[in-house]
Amino acid sequence: MRPQHLLSAALFLAQAVPHEASQHCSRLEYWNPDNQCCGSCLQRFGPPPCPELPNLASQPLSRLLDELEVLEELIVLLDPEPGPGGALACGTTRHLAAKYGLPASWSTFAYSLRPSHSPLRALIEMVVAREPSASLDQLGTYLAQLGRADALQVLSKLASSGARPA
Repeated sequence: MRPQHLLSAALFLAQAVPHEASQHCSRLEYWNPDNQCCGSCLQRFGPPPCPELPNLASQPLSRLLDELEVLEELIVLLDPEPGPGGALACGTTRHLAAKYGLPASWSTFAYSLRPSHSPLRALIEMVVAREPSASLDQLGTYLAQLGRADALQVLSKLASSGARPA
């Protein structure tokens, strides 16, 4: 095949939108089969609900502040000490803060308060103060996007215990 034909074929294939794509997906946008959306949809509409924990959708994020055992387990998982040479682990509270739209300077400040204050607890308090309607489902979605199955398993303890009376 000549270079002209390769270019034509590439342009033709680029125009094909995946059959799963929504009307908002760009033709050249990467379709993420895990999230069932593209980057444009993720920016416009936020992350899809977390399918692993359906019982968390109606529960407020503030509930986590009252569930101390679950919160402590999540703190151990998501607020790790920096590794050798100051290397950071992947999928930590710092990454969650970015998912919630907090700047890196906030994360740096929150981590500077350790060991007397947990960055995860500070993040949850900040998110609940800014967005009282934030749900445990949203947290579960972000944890799934970060690949933190271990933290999702801990969070699932709240799903299995059912909704708390208001």
